[in-house]
Formats: sequence, C-alpha cells, structure tokens
Amino acid sequence: MIWYNKKTNELSSAAPWGDHYYDSEIRAELFADWSQVADDFIPPVPETTKGEKMAALDAEYQPQFMELAQNLGVATLDGNQTAITGIKDDYATLKAEYTEKMEALG
Repeated sequence: MIWYNKKTNELSSAAPWGDHYYDSEIRAELFADWSQVADDFIPPVPETTKGEKMAALDAEYQPQFMELAQNLGVATLDGNQTAITGIKDDYATLKAEYTEKMEALG
C-alpha cells in the first residue's frame, strides 16, 4: 500500500498519520492531500514555470560568463592580445547560445 501527497508530490509506504488512530472524518480533513495509490504508481512530473526555466538557464550560464570576464581581465592586464581575441570569440558564442535558449522559452 503506497500513499501519495498531491501537493508535495511525496510518496510514502507508511500511512501519513503513522500509528495514530483518527476518526475517518478527522483523518480526511487533516490528510486531505494524501491518497492511497497502486504500488506501481508514478507521480506526475510537476510543470516548471517560465520563470523557473529562465532562472535555471541563468544559473547554468552566469558562472560561465563570470569566468570569461575574469579571464578577459587577466588577459588584458597581461596584454595578451591573442587570449583577449579568443575570450571575446568564446563570449560571443556563449552569448548567442544563451540568447537562443532564452528566446526559445518565449
């Protein structure tokens, strides 16, 4: 017997009220989000919002932009024009990729 909480997407092999006894009305009220499901039940994947997807994309790309900015600073201080050109190319490629993915989110 498996129990599923539709609010938290949690599965439990034990009843959510544990060993405690509750009248059926009280139990229905206190544990309204829980229901008994089949042993092979697979919870639905919660939908992510556009904002969550954008935040995940930012979390993935911002560290890469920061690293390029630091590398550009060091290359500039060293006067290494070859490295500066390479970093700028990498930045343009990364920015195009990031922009494309952001636009795909709508």
